[in-house]
Amino acid sequence: MKKTSISVLLLFSSAVSAQNLLETYNLALQNDPILRRSLAKKMAVGESKDQSIARLLPSVNAGIGSAYNWSYQDSFFNDAFPGQTPRNDFLDSQFGINLVQPIFHYDMWVQLSQSEKQIAQANASYLAEQQNLMLKTANAYFNVLAAQDDLTFAISEKKTIARQLEQAQQRFEVGLIAITDVYEAQAGYDQSRSDVIAAENNVQNTKEALKEIIGPYSGELSKLGEILPLPEPVPNNIDEWNTTALNQNLQILVARNESEIIQENIDIQRSGHYPTLDVVGSFGLNDISGNLNARGNTESIGVQLNIPLFEGGAVNSRTREAEYQFTEAKENLIATQRAVTKEVKDSYRGVISAISQVGALKSAVKSGKSSLNATEAGFDVGTRTMVDVLSTTRNYTNAQSKYSKSRYAYILNGVRLKNASSILSVTDLEAINRYLK
Repeated sequence: MKKTSISVLLLFSSAVSAQNLLETYNLALQNDPILRRSLAKKMAVGESKDQSIARLLPSVNAGIGSAYNWSYQDSFFNDAFPGQTPRNDFLDSQFGINLVQPIFHYDMWVQLSQSEKQIAQANASYLAEQQNLMLKTANAYFNVLAAQDDLTFAISEKKTIARQLEQAQQRFEVGLIAITDVYEAQAGYDQSRSDVIAAENNVQNTKEALKEIIGPYSGELSKLGEILPLPEPVPNNIDEWNTTALNQNLQILVARNESEIIQENIDIQRSGHYPTLDVVGSFGLNDISGNLNARGNTESIGVQLNIPLFEGGAVNSRTREAEYQFTEAKENLIATQRAVTKEVKDSYRGVISAISQVGALKSAVKSGKSSLNATEAGFDVGTRTMVDVLSTTRNYTNAQSKYSKSRYAYILNGVRLKNASSILSVTDLEAINRYLK
């Protein structure tokens, strides 16, 4: 009874320690520096509208100053005005308030519109990074599982070839086979050892790639169960997926916002030729104490019109620069649209292809095992060589690896398809998570 309880407890502990895809994504949300960077940028850009509004509001500044002055009169002054003090000392104190209220600054109104587009762009960029994080996490997660599968297959192949080598040595000792078969088996075993080392290294590399996204983690990852439904994409039409992506892909939206922002920058630079109009007002106090005792104040209010006449061609140059930048942004938008179309179609075809491959490769694994058994039996009776046995063993291992990868490819191509269409959500990860164990 005690042994049973301990066994159940160990099984439970092992299951608890396994980290599934959803838990891995939650760690990525907390720890991914790229997502945090995108959030910080979004918050920073969010301040641009307040700054644009502030430029349209009155600006008021105050100034205060004080200076001590003294002067001496020459001898001519003393002769001409006997009895007068030849030295004047006085303290000059000043206080002033200035107000400027913009009335017409074309560039300021365009900058306000521009800030709204910049905020929309930053929001879209952050949402795109969130969805991209789901894809990156899923890709890194299943890369680890694929690497672990390859290691398992490599170890199994090594054990199989070690057994074949041992049998070859025994048969050679009793004169049933030639020494060349032993050499072939030894070479195959040495290669299998190398394959295991490479597979172990690949497991560590894929784990480091996952840690780059989610930070340090301990324990094992939940593995994909044998049961995996393979439905076709809905809608089952590649052009409909492409249309959806072109209409709502977030990277396209970011690129489109960028072109609109730069297009407005052309107007901002061109407005360097436009006049500006402001209401200006001031109030000042002046207090002079000492020999020249006096006090006064000044008040003024009016409008100020500034008309640019010539700036050495700088305005025209900046306008041309903005026009070239707009052309660059338009071409970037076209390139982004084409890249999205390629990603959508590649992912869609990847899903369809994986559905067929999973079934075919599952059969290949089964037939590969049968072929290996038959080849080993043929070697026992002398109708097959060790080269045949080693070749069949490797074919069986390759079939297992391809079958494993085809199942992961089906999942990841589905995630890529939804990410390219910007409809990927946590619900999709939850659906995948149900088939992990």
